[in-house]
Amino acid sequence: MGHTSELTWQQLAVLTSGRLVLNTAFRIVYPLLPTLASGFKVDLQMVSLLVTIQVAATLLSPLGGWISDRYGERTTLLGGLGFFTLGAVGCAFAQAFLPFLLCYGLIGLGSALFLPAVQTYASNRSEYGQRARVLGILELGWALSALLGVTGLTLLAQVTGGWSSAFWALAAIGVVMIFLTAPLPTTSRLTASKQPQSGDSMIAVLRTTGVGAAMGFAFMQLMAVELIFVSYGAWLTESFGASSEQLGFFFGLLGLVELVGALGTTFLTDRLGKRRAVLIGFAAVGLLLLLLPLSEGSWWLFIPLFLLFDLCFEFSIVSIFPLVSGLSTNARGAVLSLTMAAIGVGRIAGSLAGPWILGQFGFWANGLLAGLIALLGVAIGAVLVREGSH
Repeated sequence: MGHTSELTWQQLAVLTSGRLVLNTAFRIVYPLLPTLASGFKVDLQMVSLLVTIQVAATLLSPLGGWISDRYGERTTLLGGLGFFTLGAVGCAFAQAFLPFLLCYGLIGLGSALFLPAVQTYASNRSEYGQRARVLGILELGWALSALLGVTGLTLLAQVTGGWSSAFWALAAIGVVMIFLTAPLPTTSRLTASKQPQSGDSMIAVLRTTGVGAAMGFAFMQLMAVELIFVSYGAWLTESFGASSEQLGFFFGLLGLVELVGALGTTFLTDRLGKRRAVLIGFAAVGLLLLLLPLSEGSWWLFIPLFLLFDLCFEFSIVSIFPLVSGLSTNARGAVLSLTMAAIGVGRIAGSLAGPWILGQFGFWANGLLAGLIALLGVAIGAVLVREGSH
């Protein structure tokens, strides 16, 4: 890729493809929920446990970070892909909901190992001054998973009349990714040691200057936005009379916005400065969250506000990872994985509180609380979150 990165374009393509596949497995369950509920003869509340188990799996991310720091990133990448592939095969074979749930949990475990390891691998092979460019390209796997992965597998499931074909496809791609990942080099001239680090304890990592503050910042921001993400669909249906077709079209627009946001990180975050980009981005998120309820009943006001909010959020959340990657060298995997865990806890908190607040007080309360939490987080981050250096 150039003198600022050891990664070739081919290696970066392999890492990004791995992210795309695992993120597709995470996101494919949303459109398949009604089909799975019907096929397994369980209600939607029961089948939604699949979403819960995937979000909960992010809390295991520190395990992936610790293994990466101790045994090397490539070993962790291959382990994650192995669990993912076994889980996909199990889901394809499953004839009852409980076995499917357990196998989907294996996919979640694979993601918890793979995702922090892939960011650590790329971070250890890129200079800090250009790291947002590298990690921004890597994060395209999230947006492309919606635009390409979910779209393609949903179509495959419709054509074949069942979900098993989608998971067979995921399993086959998982095997291909194992063979593509295995030859990746294990050493790096940019890291302090040519051998895997022993890894600091998680407590020691949290005591590193700025790491605990960054975790708290990530938690607050994701709690804020999840208050909106879990409630705006019901609000649009109730206040706007939105049809399922309109919601589907809108979700497609969000996929394009995510792609633009990740590209924004690739091209802008290194130039702006990672700390400045994150603080400015989330300050814009907070202000837009406060404005969203004012668009009630008006599509022409809601659509640009929400798309701009999602754009700023995607840019900001992707920019967090290059920022925190510079807070530690020996325990970089641990820092990145703790950030993922903090994001997961924030999402859980917001997803639990959001529907209750909407039911008790209305969407204006979701927007007000979300905006205030986001802006308070920015204020705290401006004081406590520092710029990385390596």
